[in-house]
Amino acid sequence: MANGKASSEKISQDAPQRVERLFMENNLLRIMGFLFCHDKRAASTHTGTLITIDQLVKHPITIEPHPTYGQPGPGHFRVFVAILKKLSDYGRPVPNKVYFSRAELARLTDRSWSGNTGKQLINFLYGLAHTRVSTSFYDRANDTWQLANFSIPSEFIISGQGGKLQSCAITIPEIIQKSLEDNFFSCLNLARIRGASTMEAALYIRLWHHFSNLHEHGSRNAVQVRKRYDAVCREWLGGLTVLQHKSKIIGEQLGPHLDSLVASKFLRTYVIEKTAKSDGFNITFLPGRAFFEEYDAVYKRRNQPEIQFKFHDEESEIGQPVELVRRFHELRTGQKITAAHITTAEQAYATTLIAELGYDRALAFVEYGVDRAQNAGYAVNALSGLKIYNADFLRIQAAQARSRHVASSQAQHQRDEGDRAAYATYRESKIEEFLAGASDAVRAEIESEAATRLRAKGGMFGRTTSSLAIRLERMTIIQERLCLPSFEDWRRESPDA
Repeated sequence: MANGKASSEKISQDAPQRVERLFMENNLLRIMGFLFCHDKRAASTHTGTLITIDQLVKHPITIEPHPTYGQPGPGHFRVFVAILKKLSDYGRPVPNKVYFSRAELARLTDRSWSGNTGKQLINFLYGLAHTRVSTSFYDRANDTWQLANFSIPSEFIISGQGGKLQSCAITIPEIIQKSLEDNFFSCLNLARIRGASTMEAALYIRLWHHFSNLHEHGSRNAVQVRKRYDAVCREWLGGLTVLQHKSKIIGEQLGPHLDSLVASKFLRTYVIEKTAKSDGFNITFLPGRAFFEEYDAVYKRRNQPEIQFKFHDEESEIGQPVELVRRFHELRTGQKITAAHITTAEQAYATTLIAELGYDRALAFVEYGVDRAQNAGYAVNALSGLKIYNADFLRIQAAQARSRHVASSQAQHQRDEGDRAAYATYRESKIEEFLAGASDAVRAEIESEAATRLRAKGGMFGRTTSSLAIRLERMTIIQERLCLPSFEDWRRESPDA
């Protein structure tokens, strides 16, 4: 019996015209099924380590929730997807950071900004950053394994004013960055689930991945997915409560979210039926028209390169000022900062420094200023406290720039002299080779032409062929006959010059 018929109250929707590509790294696809519990109340009570196989190195995924924050829930899931969406928008090469303004973070997590929104988003970031994920790659035949342990995000910095969040910078784990760079991801249309429940979004993401793989390697008719209901709760939905009655599964738990996917034409239908052993339920999912329409528009174009205009703009506007403030506090405290709040005033002063000095020189100023303050015993707690050292820094920088210019000029002069000496040696060797093989008649002809040219120039020279003037003119004539390059051409073409 098919249970995918949408409620009469639901309005069937066509596939969205807008496409928002989301690159879902394949390891994260498996991890997110264990990481996020889509029952908000149950998630906060899950504080024990969640594993899938008994022994540590042999289980594919371990989730270690923080005892204070509990297992990440629906709100954390929205922040997680927003991070991946920003990473997808940045294109290639894949950076290791993403940046959000306050408005954008609210929009991508389907929130309207209110007095409590900033606090909630900060708590979601802390919950994600304090949840450790271990994923292992175990070779049963050779009993070898690799284990990666990380959090998403691995680090973050939030800036704001008073109790208001203004922007944030989030660091992506290296293992995820590298995997995305190696094209180990699925590509889906985030517009399909914009504003949907997180359970519907999680089901869509997982089913899209499986449908796409099946469609890529088989016919349209071969695309269907069957999975045990309890495995869906455990592996796709983060330990969702397993219900015993089909009516409750359809009416109260999964059914409303799956019906929505049917209404949007992503699913054609779904069927829930008893397993052969009657020890649970199986769910069979069949893709709808919208999946096949979007497969060509989204999945097939997943490897197209994009230009990183957005990343570079946001790195300048948000990332670099935030990183400058973080560097200041790390130098000041002597401790690495992985999660921090910075004030809007500090970020504004950092932006001013970068505009005046450039990012690299601004970093140099911060290092110089903190060193001066510490040597003087001056307790500077805010970035703007370094202003008193700005004039000294600029004076020292100018003196260093002059010294570098003088040293550079001297080095260039030495290189020029060396190159001219090498060119003279090269030219003389070519001329000597020519003279060594020339006949007496050719030698006499060159001597005569050299004397004639010097007379025409009105030059004064001795009567012997050893005269310096004749020697130089002779070398010029031979160089012309051999078509030897000028000094400038020789230096431009010579790999050693």
